[in-house]
Amino acid sequence: MSQRKMQLPLYLLLLVAWIPKAIFCQEQSNTEEQTTQANHGLAYHKIRPANSEFAGRLLKFLVSENPHKNVFFSPLSISTAFAMLSLGAKTSTLTNLLEGLGFNLTELQEREIHKGFQDLVHLLNTTEDKIQLESGNGLFIDNQLEPLQGFLDDVKNLYGAEVFAANFKDSEGAKKQINDYVDKKTHGKIPELLKSLDASTVMFLINYIFFKGNWKISFNPTLTEMQNFYVDKNTTIQVPMMMKKERLYYSREDELFSSMVVLPYEGNVWLILILPDEGKLEQSLNSIITKGGITCSRFTKKRKVNIYLPRISISTTYDLEEVLPKIGLRDVFTNDADFSGISTQFKLQVSKVLHKAAFEVNENGTVAAAATGIGIQRYIAFQPIIMNFNRPFIVSLMDTNIHQHLFLGKIVNPTDKY
Repeated sequence: MSQRKMQLPLYLLLLVAWIPKAIFCQEQSNTEEQTTQANHGLAYHKIRPANSEFAGRLLKFLVSENPHKNVFFSPLSISTAFAMLSLGAKTSTLTNLLEGLGFNLTELQEREIHKGFQDLVHLLNTTEDKIQLESGNGLFIDNQLEPLQGFLDDVKNLYGAEVFAANFKDSEGAKKQINDYVDKKTHGKIPELLKSLDASTVMFLINYIFFKGNWKISFNPTLTEMQNFYVDKNTTIQVPMMMKKERLYYSREDELFSSMVVLPYEGNVWLILILPDEGKLEQSLNSIITKGGITCSRFTKKRKVNIYLPRISISTTYDLEEVLPKIGLRDVFTNDADFSGISTQFKLQVSKVLHKAAFEVNENGTVAAAATGIGIQRYIAFQPIIMNFNRPFIVSLMDTNIHQHLFLGKIVNPTDKY
């Protein structure tokens, strides 16, 4: 069939859905890491530098564009979705897409990139019983579009994508179909993502990440009280401030203008919190980005910490088709985009990229056994460190199993949703 000279939109929906207690860094023994590498090779290690570079580049831009707003997103979700989309890209569109994601195509072949993401998709869905971490991809294709079989095979085999037929001319029906899928994958936490849907859509790609975990030692809700949170010099709000005393991994980082603390979950999962020095939020963020982010290796010693942390309930939504061209990922959004690897039936371009994230932190969690080391004798003489997160702070997510940034952000207002 000859190619019709018409632009039909591809939609990408990127979800970071419902992360009840979720900034985390998984601890892993050498034996466990060796077993993981033996099972999956080193493919995901090869894409780690590019994913980290892309994460820092996007974080820097989002923070600069939203100086007074919360920033929270999953760089890995975005990278995975566009890497999967690249299976259908050709010529300069493919080159710009992969280079826009941070890959050096003179050092890394395209098949190595996809193998790396294939490993990541598998590892993200291989977790302990004590935590719930799910990631996946869904592809809704209009029944007027005839995708190439090779593209369908690759998205299924490499990215584990679920593929569904849809009728986008019935925009209400297609919207319900997609919303129902998202509702199910996010366990009811995002029941109605789409308010409307363009009837000219021919393909809708969804990537989601869902996490749920419990504290090893929960916050006592009877100690939570309303306290001031200083959004900026001119804005103070009242927030429910949680409090507990615990022996925690702590690190003072002068070069990053910040102090850091780790809150552990069950299942060897960490919540890493970064408190910039007073008035040093921008310098701290810039230093973190330029010095490669936060790694679990920074945390080697435990200290007695009195931690004050606000309950957090935020959501963010980004129209990334307006953002990504400004950090180098351009061609997929233009009339010259080449997605002939998806279908030769129509000329396609990406017209919408929606990224939505939800994040909540509260007191709930399972109290761990007393063998948490709180009473270790050699630390008793130290005065407790006070970490009071009553001003904007940074959250950094790292899974040491795969050494990838799963989530990044800054919390300016712990109650703001937009």
